[in-house]
Amino acid sequence: MSIVRYVDKKTGKVLLYESTSYYDPEKKQSRPKRKYLGVEDPETGELIPSTKKPGRKQGSKNLSTQSKKKDDEPDYKLMYETLKKESDKKDAIIKKLESQNKMLHSNLERIKEMIAAALKE
Repeated sequence: MSIVRYVDKKTGKVLLYESTSYYDPEKKQSRPKRKYLGVEDPETGELIPSTKKPGRKQGSKNLSTQSKKKDDEPDYKLMYETLKKESDKKDAIIKKLESQNKMLHSNLERIKEMIAAALKE
């Protein structure tokens, strides 16, 4: 395992990859597997890690808010209240569906009785 540096000719940035070799039995040669690590800082020479999401920069607002949320304790009270509201809504839907089911069942029983009466005649 080694670190490979590529210089992008268009932008002049130095890209860093972690390279591990493996044997390809089909071609009977050693081949590299590379994993993108990030960009090399031009002034200090240090690695600037990738954000692992294309099109996003490291200093964006999304990352700063995510890191704050990870550091903070989750708001259990808010979570409880939202889950309670969702549970109440689902309970109301279940009660409504149960009453509709009972009504449809009674209608079906009446239809069966009417058919049985019509067949006896």
